[in-house]
Amino acid sequence: MKKFIPFLLIAAAIVLIPTLTSARADGLVEVVDQSVEYSFGDEITFQIEYESEQPIESITLSIHSPGLPTFVGAVSRSGAGAGDFVYAVSERPLPAFASISYDYQFILTSGEIVESPEYDFTYLDNRYNWQELIDEPFKIYWYEGEITLAQEVLDAALYGKTKTLEILEQPPDSQPIVIFIYSSAEELQSSLTAIGQTWVSGYADPTRGSVVVALPPAVDQPLEIQRLIPHEIAHILLYRFLGAEFSYLPAWLNEGFASQVEIYSLPEYKLILERAYEGRDLIPFLHLCQAFPSDPELARLAYAQSDALVEYIQQEYGLPGLQSLINAYDQGVSCERGVEMAFGINLQTLDQNWQRDTFAQGTLRLYIYLLGGLLLVLILALTVFIIYKTKNDPSEGDWDEHETL
Repeated sequence: MKKFIPFLLIAAAIVLIPTLTSARADGLVEVVDQSVEYSFGDEITFQIEYESEQPIESITLSIHSPGLPTFVGAVSRSGAGAGDFVYAVSERPLPAFASISYDYQFILTSGEIVESPEYDFTYLDNRYNWQELIDEPFKIYWYEGEITLAQEVLDAALYGKTKTLEILEQPPDSQPIVIFIYSSAEELQSSLTAIGQTWVSGYADPTRGSVVVALPPAVDQPLEIQRLIPHEIAHILLYRFLGAEFSYLPAWLNEGFASQVEIYSLPEYKLILERAYEGRDLIPFLHLCQAFPSDPELARLAYAQSDALVEYIQQEYGLPGLQSLINAYDQGVSCERGVEMAFGINLQTLDQNWQRDTFAQGTLRLYIYLLGGLLLVLILALTVFIIYKTKNDPSEGDWDEHETL
């Protein structure tokens, strides 16, 4: 079913509007009403109405967002029982699509501090008029293009979900997953600046079950859908499978697993790997346990290596081997210990074995080319030598005038 609805209705439909409640704070201060309005990437206005049995000296607002320190600001009182605070997102960026929580502290003239209940809202990108396609458990939002785009994304998401659950040997997952589709990489990246993802074309927030991707209208858009969507869905389902132990999953396994779920993978990965191997520039997997490099070129190499290593694990140890590795991290062990538990070797040895088996054929082919070249040089040298000897050997010269038949 397709729906064309404005942003605020979408937000309400998925319970994203902050709750307007009336609550008594320790019996001394009553929050009559409170609300949040914002312009994405610019400002957030917090407003509050309250009643107090005692005089209030001041009011502060505390804002909590994932991965960032708590922000505390002084609320301006606009009149009796009312106040507001304007938060400058342009100066202190907040992570897009994240759940932002906040609360108020009332400092009474008596010195007593009274705290309000905690409220929350989801910081969505309200610069666009989103369209909606719902097919549980997926909710897909886009603002440019026809419904066929959303349908292709839905098909790829269903594929990614099915394949991931098959690998993990898990029953069907009915928890909702929300997918937001941007029409350009620049528009997507502008929304992810706060979390440092300034070059990616797709991002998953497993804790919220949300995915944001850039799918520009281009010839290769269907291929990008087949690559990005299953990949990001895999991250979310891995998180749901591992729960709290998801933090122990190495970055190379998390990304390599997701790459293996893709319907279409980037063909340039092979060339990237060959060049890095020949230049001795491969990244040790010990350095890819916690996170990938921030440099885009090194990050692409890390993705290519992770994809190749997880593929190698499946070829060498089969699907049970990959499952055993994931289950090891489900026990909360370190990056190196998980490999040891699953395969009886350390991560460095696994890295060496992968390189040996992956690049041995290329090395052998190089040796053959070198040997062939050397043989050709020897043949040419021998030919030149024979010609030279023939021309300079007197016994091979012209007939002597005294010789007869």
